Amino acid sequence: MPTVEERVAGIWREILDLDAGKELGPEDDFFGLGGTSLQAMSLVQRLREEFGAPVALSALLADASLRAVGAAVTAAGPGDLETARP
Repeated sequence: MPTVEERVAGIWREILDLDAGKELGPEDDFFGLGGTSLQAMSLVQRLREEFGAPVALSALLADASLRAVGAAVTAAGPGDLETARP
């Protein structure tokens, strides 16, 4: 089963229209990859849908690295992210 960070990376690829084969590392930054504030709002909504995690937009604005977003999902998500929507 993919990790939270890997699942978040997949969402980034969709929102940012990145090549499916593009490797994303923990230090990659959502905005550094071309993300806009409107796409950031879409990301927050997708994280809620996919994980049931109410990640605040302010958390994404404070640190938009893949590692930080994955950590924010884990911190805000349900007790067992394994059962969240795959």
